[in-house]
Amino acid sequence: MGEDGQDSSEGEEPETQAPPAASLRREGSNGFNRSSSGNLLIRAGSNVGATVVRAGSNLGLQRASTLPTDNADLRHAAREPGLHDMEADKACCGGLWKAQQCFGCVLGIFLLALLTVWHPMQDYPVANYMLGITLLCGSFWVFEVIPIYITGLLPLILMPMYTICSTDIAAKAYWNQVQLLVVSTYLIDLALEEVQLPRRASLKLLLATGVVQPGLLLFSFMAMCYVLSMFCNSIAVTLMITPFAIGLMGAAEEQARNSDLESDEDHSDSDAEDGAAKGVQRFADGLLLGIAYASTCGGITSLTGAIPNEVMTGIPGMQGILTYRSWMLFALPASLAAMICAFIVIYVRYIHGLRLSAMTQEVLEVEWEEFASEYGHKMSRDEVLVGLLQILQFGLLFSRPILSKYVQTAYGEVLLGDSTLACFPAILLFLLPSKRRPGQSLLTWPTVHDKFDFGLILLIGGAYAIADGFKQSGLNIALGSGIDDLTRNQEPLLLTFTIVLMCTICTQIFSAVGTASTLLPALNSAAQTSLKHPLSMLLPAAVACSFAFVLPTATPGNVIVLAKSQDLPRALRVRDFFFTGLPLTVITVFVGTFLIHIMEGVIFDADEPFPQWACDGVSCIWVSVPGFVGSEEVTSQACSADMEVINCTLSNGTTIDIATYMAAPGA
Repeated sequence: MGEDGQDSSEGEEPETQAPPAASLRREGSNGFNRSSSGNLLIRAGSNVGATVVRAGSNLGLQRASTLPTDNADLRHAAREPGLHDMEADKACCGGLWKAQQCFGCVLGIFLLALLTVWHPMQDYPVANYMLGITLLCGSFWVFEVIPIYITGLLPLILMPMYTICSTDIAAKAYWNQVQLLVVSTYLIDLALEEVQLPRRASLKLLLATGVVQPGLLLFSFMAMCYVLSMFCNSIAVTLMITPFAIGLMGAAEEQARNSDLESDEDHSDSDAEDGAAKGVQRFADGLLLGIAYASTCGGITSLTGAIPNEVMTGIPGMQGILTYRSWMLFALPASLAAMICAFIVIYVRYIHGLRLSAMTQEVLEVEWEEFASEYGHKMSRDEVLVGLLQILQFGLLFSRPILSKYVQTAYGEVLLGDSTLACFPAILLFLLPSKRRPGQSLLTWPTVHDKFDFGLILLIGGAYAIADGFKQSGLNIALGSGIDDLTRNQEPLLLTFTIVLMCTICTQIFSAVGTASTLLPALNSAAQTSLKHPLSMLLPAAVACSFAFVLPTATPGNVIVLAKSQDLPRALRVRDFFFTGLPLTVITVFVGTFLIHIMEGVIFDADEPFPQWACDGVSCIWVSVPGFVGSEEVTSQACSADMEVINCTLSNGTTIDIATYMAAPGA
């Protein structure tokens, strides 16, 4: 059998040897076995399979074969898989767009045009334009009409044209301390990938523990991915660990098939060994899903571990409240619970009752020797230095609340931020010499240029620009009034559940990137106007945007393992994600809601009245009006201002004159 999957000759008896893994990669994707006696059926089945793949691709149900496997291309495909789908029918715009992309373009332009001429919010005419721009960007993000990074530039073009704000105000959203924090942490991730330190640590751990039982092996991989994602970007972790896992599974399956040949004369043993090969395939499916889910769960615990967290960090007012330490303390319980639930669900579906006789210590040792032949048996100085810089960066970020006390002005203004602390170890990467590559630094600029996802800066900036546009246009006031009407009498726990459920559903359909970029600015603006503590809305939403387990396109980690699974004899399928992710998502919604609600009150006092730090001075004014906010007595409180900033409304519905009750700063 040739590499293209066709018979090497007709009429010859098939050889009684196991086909190599490369020849089996595409088999099973459409349900047909390629034997010399069924060429007609093969061609028919292939045509049907190709049609189904193209149809599924046009619906956003991405197949593994439609995605690239090269890491450089996969970095981009992980966030926008639709644009990297080369097998779908592209019947629109001269072969540029799939049907869903064409629909998204028409829908977005139609909504913007509609809200340009029709103004449902009569009191805030400019807010209608901002809503149209938001819906246009949302449509382009969801349907991937153009690269999602370029979509992030649309607010910079449209907001000045619609007289919402100046170009100067819009442009400032595209480069701030949050983007610098993302760049600094990502540089450390690239250095870790360059020296292959996570792969060495994984192999050493498996060899030291001698883990060959399926359940313990799955847990070991998931635990490694989870811990690494707490310190590195979850996308980088998935890219580093997945090829290593696939290499192990390929070696285990080859050993199982070799054992099958040795026992070919004994039919009962042959059946058992054939079952062993199928067992390896079954375990490989569960392992890849475990890697994706564990990396996503681990990313929840870090401000830079997941895109929704990064988007939330840049929302005005959050930089002084959200620190690396406080976020990790808040998110760790929900993140850990989600990871444990993921392990249990995968274990029940794939591992329970499975005997993995082909996965032996010998397979691990062979994999280690291959790695050691390229990178050495002992840790190099490069690996040690990069590992120490990763620890230094985490330590600096985690201890920022303590360090910032020593870097202040005479008036007590804090001068030290996360981006400053994160940049210091990142710069050292370019100052310390490499031993493996004499004459070069630990990390080189060509490597950064090739591997760093600079489009991420534009994507995050687009979300911040939309958030600014909400305030400039008055859309935040209109949305806040609507959300306040819906949630006015809801109990806090029910409000948390509603937000978690809404964001989780949207994430499965529209992806974590699109959901976070659209909903987080809207929820923040709504909180300003409805005078609900903004963290009571934003914290559940940010975490829930990472509960993306049902579809392969929901989060970058899912896309990566789906694409890399092409290197196995049987690639992952959409139904593998769906039937595993659906029960997991249901469980995490309920468990996550409970833990988020508890921790947001413990860490951030999100159950308290609307705080003064959250008032932006435009849509929210802090006034010296004593009274009760909920059950708590206060001497001053937040007030939701009207568009003219003359009158404002208190949380109990009372309207007052702003000038009369304006609070002194710091009151």
